[in-house]
Amino acid sequence: MDEKKLWVKISGSINYYLRYYDRKKSDEELLEDYLYCTLEGENGQYEYLDKQTFKYIELSDEIVERAINAFKERLKKKREKEKINEIGENFSRSKEIKKEMGKVIDFSKYRKV
Repeated sequence: MDEKKLWVKISGSINYYLRYYDRKKSDEELLEDYLYCTLEGENGQYEYLDKQTFKYIELSDEIVERAINAFKERLKKKREKEKINEIGENFSRSKEIKKEMGKVIDFSKYRKV
């Protein structure tokens, strides 16, 4: 298999894994889990199972390093994005609370007759 096609498949597997990862695990645990589940072969070397041909493809050290670096970068971006989304959710909740507080009737505007 061509190295570019192989990288596309490995890159796609990283993206798929990061969609449904366990947010409670540390970065190192997630990396170990990904390598074990996706790339580690039976004989201890790194292999990739091609889902179309059901054959194992041995991976070079360069591709494994590239996959590890890509995994770490994408995980870091994903965690930063989650933090931003969490902050945004908290901010929108505080706005909702302020709107609810704004609905209180102010009797000082009414005249006494």
